[in-house]
Amino acid sequence: MGKNILKIVGAVLLVLLGIVLLLAVIPVSVPDLPSSPDPAADYDEALGRYETAVTAEENILMSPKSGSVLLTHGQPTDKVYVLIHGWTNSPFQWVDFGQMLYDQGYNVLIVRIPYHGLASQQVSELRQATPEVMRDYADDVIDIADGLGGEVHVVGLSVGGAIASWIAQNRTDVTRVMSISPMYGIGRLPQFVNYLLLNFASRAPNFNLTDPAEPQREHVYRGQSSRGVANAMLFGESLFRQAEAEPPAVTDIIVVTNDNDTTVNNNLTDELTALWQADGAAPVVYVFPQELGYPHNAIDRTSNPEADAVYATLLDLLGESPAAE
Repeated sequence: MGKNILKIVGAVLLVLLGIVLLLAVIPVSVPDLPSSPDPAADYDEALGRYETAVTAEENILMSPKSGSVLLTHGQPTDKVYVLIHGWTNSPFQWVDFGQMLYDQGYNVLIVRIPYHGLASQQVSELRQATPEVMRDYADDVIDIADGLGGEVHVVGLSVGGAIASWIAQNRTDVTRVMSISPMYGIGRLPQFVNYLLLNFASRAPNFNLTDPAEPQREHVYRGQSSRGVANAMLFGESLFRQAEAEPPAVTDIIVVTNDNDTTVNNNLTDELTALWQADGAAPVVYVFPQELGYPHNAIDRTSNPEADAVYATLLDLLGESPAAE
């Protein structure tokens, strides 16, 4: 009797292993994510679109800190900066840096990525942030920014950095893009492992990964959603296919990586940079040395006590000297 039970358990485990392997090996369909520009005609229209977005946020946020932010001088400025926050985070991540750019005389737009910062405080919300949602978000923020200033400059971190890279690839109405520690794959894993994880997590039921050591912050989800991470990786895969097919729409590109970062895969960032270079672009590349010890979220003071040093470097790369005291 005992041997029969062991045989049955073994057979079940083999079947489950086979299912997992099939889910991981069979490639998922990669969406085509073309841009559909609809730029605001003027400043007033841009404000109206932004107010519509903010109105939709009423009574659904985990904290006022997780809501969208617009720092405006009451009229179009020579430049407008679009700042895109990272996965699980929210616009508050960029507020301090955005204030520095505002003090330079620029309008600054920081729009919340859909399904982030919600009152449920559940990271599982990110399973709904599909690649199409991310593409539409990117188009929408640039469409608003077009009415807020002359030149549109974009800065994004992590998945926000990947969204910024998609903008560089697709939007001809943007002057410059800075992508910081963009997320196209996980950590320092080999590419084939990222491939297997993408396929498996895109098909398997969502599960949440939590870290008890992660501090509770009122503007950040704790942990990660497996389907949310898969969505972000699939978005990156679509971007790579675009870059393989045609040169980027933006020629002024800055790529920033962090040698101490084990959250995202810097090798994939280097691959995308090489694709752009092969197409005739000349991205400026900057690497934070490992010995600085910066975390992946290097720009948020709640994660990095040395954020001011990071801000100084980013302003220098952008050609924006700090405002005089």
